[in-house]
Amino acid sequence: MSVKIRSYLDALSVQALRTLMRGLENERARGTDDPHIDLILDACMEASRRGEVDRLPRQPRCDWLQRMFFAPVADLLVDENLQHKERGRITRASLPLIWTWLQRDVAPEAFASAGERALRLEVEPEEVATLAEDLRDLVMPRIDEELAVARGDDRARQRLAMQVGGERALRDLVDMMEAFHGLSWLDPLRESLPERLTVWDFKPGSPSLRRIKAVTDRKRDHAIIIAAVVLRRAEAPEALLLLASNLAETPNLRKIAASPYAAFAEMAFSEAERFAAIVCGGCSNAVLFEALGGYHALVKTLDRQFELEDAPAWHRRIAATRRALSRFITGELEAAASNIRRALAVPPLDGDGQPQLDTPTIEEAKRGVLLLSRMRDAAESLAANEITARTRQALDQTLEIKTRALLGALSDSPEARLSAHLAAVDTAICLCETHFGKDYADLLRRSRKAALSSRKQETRATG
Repeated sequence: MSVKIRSYLDALSVQALRTLMRGLENERARGTDDPHIDLILDACMEASRRGEVDRLPRQPRCDWLQRMFFAPVADLLVDENLQHKERGRITRASLPLIWTWLQRDVAPEAFASAGERALRLEVEPEEVATLAEDLRDLVMPRIDEELAVARGDDRARQRLAMQVGGERALRDLVDMMEAFHGLSWLDPLRESLPERLTVWDFKPGSPSLRRIKAVTDRKRDHAIIIAAVVLRRAEAPEALLLLASNLAETPNLRKIAASPYAAFAEMAFSEAERFAAIVCGGCSNAVLFEALGGYHALVKTLDRQFELEDAPAWHRRIAATRRALSRFITGELEAAASNIRRALAVPPLDGDGQPQLDTPTIEEAKRGVLLLSRMRDAAESLAANEITARTRQALDQTLEIKTRALLGALSDSPEARLSAHLAAVDTAICLCETHFGKDYADLLRRSRKAALSSRKQETRATG
């Protein structure tokens, strides 16, 4: 998603970008929690850090300084609160907690002064970037001292965790400091890599692979941070498995795990856990199916090109995600037929005579049909063969019977209820198109048109 956003922003004119950013800031001010807004703003902060401040909108923003301060870790952020904290992956929700701690306990006067200056109308974005850099230079030694004390004293660690906002935020702070201290070599790495890394960029002998290997060999203790940077640019997370294999010069996961390049495989396994968390965590259908597709592609690569049993720890992690996804999918598919029956009920009319569609129920029905479609390829890898076959048979019968019944009753539907009946028919045709295909849906549309023509003819005849 970040790659797509950066590509989109690069195609915009300066004026269009400023208009877009103003609209996004207004959306955030109204309280929207769409994570894509933060991704776009982070992309702009990253552009500013690279010196492309002339492309940024010129008006001040209340969170401009904070975003500039955290810009060096923008490509390490994840929106999801993963079950297991992975080094190199910083939870986005930790940043406001860390920022509050810095303002309150570490350098309150410096942050207050910089914050007040950043809000002045005459201050340009490049000056805010300088303010943020100065703040980082000021607080980094102090944070290092706090972390050093915490490492040697459990009580001090607990106290610091409470101040920062919890154990997860504290561990994210450690990752943040690792990235801050590594800017002198991380930024050249970022600049030397393409914005979009494909499987071909990870082939043996490729310039990107040679560059990644050289930096990893020099900075082995920070390999997980390097892997996080590479993951953000990778076209597909499963490519990191191939990268780890090519770097270690072996497809054996046990040997990869023992190599200096294990971090790249670790990041791929972390991404599998992130996909599973998205699918099981409750989200829109579009996000769910994107995550499910990403998970399936990654696991398919594992199954086809590697022997998971060679690496027991990684095997257990994938097995846990498979069990979680299997439970989720089983529950969704078991409810699919009943969700379709509820979605195809003729809706009531509101006071203006318009159909009151039960949108959540319709979305649940769509999710079941789409999920069944996705299971054509993924059922075996997710241990869902039996429930998939049973659900497909149930959906075949339910959709066909309910849709034919709705079409058959269309010509006899009372005029006052016609709009509601048509809404149910259109929902049925939409679901049938997803499940049976376009040809069958077109046949249903012709039946719908014929039924409406029959009604008109009967009306003229009786009139």
